[in-house]
Amino acid sequence: MVSRILRSKPTLEGAGVRVNRAFGGPDLAYLFDPFLLLDDFGSRYPHEYLQGFPWHPHRGIETITYLVKGEVHHEDSTGTKGVIKTGDLQWMTAGSGIFHSEMPKPEKKKVNDKDVIDPEVRGFQLWVNLPASDKMTDPKYRNLEGSNVPQAELDDGSRVKIVAGEIKRIPRLGSVKGPVADSLVDVNYLDFDVVENTQLEYTVKDGYTAFAYVVDGEAYFDPKTQTPVGPKSVVLFNYDGDTIRIRTQESRARFLLVSGRPLNEPIAWYGPIVMNTNEQLMQALHDLQTGEFVKTKATSYDYIKY
Repeated sequence: MVSRILRSKPTLEGAGVRVNRAFGGPDLAYLFDPFLLLDDFGSRYPHEYLQGFPWHPHRGIETITYLVKGEVHHEDSTGTKGVIKTGDLQWMTAGSGIFHSEMPKPEKKKVNDKDVIDPEVRGFQLWVNLPASDKMTDPKYRNLEGSNVPQAELDDGSRVKIVAGEIKRIPRLGSVKGPVADSLVDVNYLDFDVVENTQLEYTVKDGYTAFAYVVDGEAYFDPKTQTPVGPKSVVLFNYDGDTIRIRTQESRARFLLVSGRPLNEPIAWYGPIVMNTNEQLMQALHDLQTGEFVKTKATSYDYIKY
């Protein structure tokens, strides 16, 4: 059952990038536990995103960057760098500390042997809280090329990409699991593209937080209402482990469906740093001032084709 529906709010982040914030902040953190924030970022106008997200720290969380279109050039203070392109993901565990930058760029394409620049960028960044026991774990990056993310077609022609978690009863395939299975929090991350006039069912584990974020089109997430939910809206479901039933009518719908095990721990949050106590926050700020924030270089993993 649906608990609440929220409309994303336009805001500025980084050095002035226009984003639509689906949810985020201490007031909503306990409702979405273990998820802290979801931003829908990008634009077809480069001046609205080229300023990017210059050097900033993270501690105590994981960030999942999923790029639908364009490029994001990333680099951290220890020399790790790379480029996320259309369809790619980066699942980063900040853990004890990462200091990095993320800069959106237009994508260069080859059309008839000529370089063509597509100015549109769009992506999503989800923040996942880390449990107290893993706040200071060693940082790492998991890099997933779009071609290495499993995609399955359902009986009705709908499609689903499985980043993390599992989809069962897939025609001709049975069960399909996502490549990311080493998150420190049990997270399921799915990208659905559902055709018109159909119904989708997905069972969430009992007690888990689950939400859907509508990317394009519209769908019905509550069987008790005839009101569809459109783009840039987030639907939060109840913690009852029930089967979620989502249907479409005249319009297709693309949405992210995410669920995770709540931590049920205190949250102390300051900007890009999320800890459990104010004392831990003060220590993080002290580490920034003294140059001791990054404890160890992050390891980086490139996922191979499933």
